Amino acid sequence: MSLPAGLHSRRALLKSAMSIGVAATMAPLLAACNNAGVQASAPLPTPTITNANDPRNKRFRMIDSFYTLDNDYFQGWAKGSAAAASMFLLSRDQEVDNSNVDTLKSVFESAPTKGIQGISTLPNTAAATPDIIGGAERAGIYVSSNWSNAPWSTPLDIGDHYFSYQAANDVAGAREVCKVLFQAMGGTGKFIHIEGNKGNSASDNRTAGVDQALAAFPGIKMVARQSGGFSRGATQPVIENLLTANPDVTGIMCQNDDSAIAAINAVEARGMSGVKIVGIDAIGEFLDAMKRGSALATWAHHGAWIGAYSTVRVFDALAGYRPTLPERMVYFGGFIIDTADAAQEYQDLMYSSKPLPFDYELMSRALHPDDWDPQNSLVPIDPAQYWPRDPKPAGYELPAPYRQPQFAADLRTATDRFRAAFRKDPFASVRRKCRNGGQDVLA
Repeated sequence: MSLPAGLHSRRALLKSAMSIGVAATMAPLLAACNNAGVQASAPLPTPTITNANDPRNKRFRMIDSFYTLDNDYFQGWAKGSAAAASMFLLSRDQEVDNSNVDTLKSVFESAPTKGIQGISTLPNTAAATPDIIGGAERAGIYVSSNWSNAPWSTPLDIGDHYFSYQAANDVAGAREVCKVLFQAMGGTGKFIHIEGNKGNSASDNRTAGVDQALAAFPGIKMVARQSGGFSRGATQPVIENLLTANPDVTGIMCQNDDSAIAAINAVEARGMSGVKIVGIDAIGEFLDAMKRGSALATWAHHGAWIGAYSTVRVFDALAGYRPTLPERMVYFGGFIIDTADAAQEYQDLMYSSKPLPFDYELMSRALHPDDWDPQNSLVPIDPAQYWPRDPKPAGYELPAPYRQPQFAADLRTATDRFRAAFRKDPFASVRRKCRNGGQDVLA
């Protein structure tokens, strides 16, 4: 990409960026983020732009759409997105769909009438993504989507305005956190698995990861697998019934920490000892449970980081950056928190009143074409390998660019570039307190 005149150097960027003003529109978000133990922050800083060619002067309009504000993960998502939007002078409309696909559709359908130019989203139902994102494509609205995507539907199948898709490797993450659990169980015992929502990419992939871990530990007997809807409210009656039916269970894995809180509450209320519980997301309440010995481990994949990064992707699209093909579908890093000290460190880093530890401008490919840093691990996704359990629709072939020999070489190049770009690690202090050094789970 060619930058506007005057933005070709690091020096020019630094000159343009950093007289700090104050955003005055953050009170509703800060009030929301003060729920469930997340502390309100000071008003967000905004840059004063002195270079007339800086794309932030265009004050792009975006929507940030996600499931809920009822847990720390998504409060962190909102906090990260809002902070990034502030640094890029984005007008940000926050929409919460409560995991209702019809609500999400209405958010997308109404976007053109609001003058929206880009959307960061987290679809609850994978099968709906071609229709929902396809509508944005037809309206000329750029989309950065996360976590859930219909099988055999790539950005190239939708169009240029499906700018990017990001997800953690749910199969690997669920597998590794279950291995921590099964090892702590001594490789034997009865195990309950609480799924998320069937048909959601993250949930289905995490179930596949659990199955991989079970195959590696034949002494673990899974006595129940039921959906908990990714929420403690839906999980509570499920886990109560399962514990009644299986009072000798010694391990529980929930596909997110909010569901795991219901399991922890049920185990503690019954006075059950020796039951080890793992989850996914690293929300504050689960980390508290780890510190008091009521939970074992969680896979942290940083809601605040992906909320910010997806917002930056929207900005980059609107600012004119054009990604290479491997950049349009990527895994991002996350690691297992498995000690009380690491749990405390992560809370201090992500859920305190302090600003989040990210350099948002440095995440931008448009503003930092030569020295950008995602501040997390990234690995390109090969769509030919991404949906191994889902048969291709009759007559479907991946778009031709994915099938060319050059794409394999481009994947290797992107992998190397992503590795080199990741220099500033905001999570280094947490990793040092994890048993395995906080290695990112990417494969």
